[in-house]
Amino acid sequence: MLLDELNHRVKNTLASVQSIALQTGRTAETAEEFESAFLARINALARVHDLLTKVAWEGASLADIVAQTLAPYDGRALPAGRAGFSGPDVRLGPNAAVTLAMAFHELATNAAKYGALSNDSGRIEIGWRIERGSEGELLEITWSEAGGPPIRPPKRRGFGTQFLQRALAREFDGRVNLRFTAPGLNCRMRLPLSAKLRLAA
Repeated sequence: MLLDELNHRVKNTLASVQSIALQTGRTAETAEEFESAFLARINALARVHDLLTKVAWEGASLADIVAQTLAPYDGRALPAGRAGFSGPDVRLGPNAAVTLAMAFHELATNAAKYGALSNDSGRIEIGWRIERGSEGELLEITWSEAGGPPIRPPKRRGFGTQFLQRALAREFDGRVNLRFTAPGLNCRMRLPLSAKLRLAA
């Protein structure tokens, strides 16, 4: 059973690495850009795997995933008061944890290059809540930036935009809305809080 589970995990991980390599290669304009983006994404994947390994791959809390995403910027780009996150306790299954960690990585990388983390005054707020309706529970996550340099909608859809809008929709039947506003980027994710999101293995 352990060997079967290990084989399953390794195959999933290799498939993720292959997908990251292919998609990064399609959007990178130079070999240097490909190397930098690819290694950063692999490191993000490794960090979330470390987080899951500590809990025997039984899932992870959304708060831990967000904190881990911001950790590389802590003390350098995030002095006190420049980033905050809050929301109810939500535990995600391993697949959901990996997917959301990669989504947050793309948002943080974009913020460091062009948005709220690219200057000395920007701020990021990440919040989430659970909506309960007739069709079940819905997890809404909001990433809001303010105080960064003026931004414009990108001329082409890069890896990050495609990942956010396609991967979350495909894997979890979710919807992602990206708005490039004067205060900064705003990303709202609305994901059905189903067993697939909470307990996916």
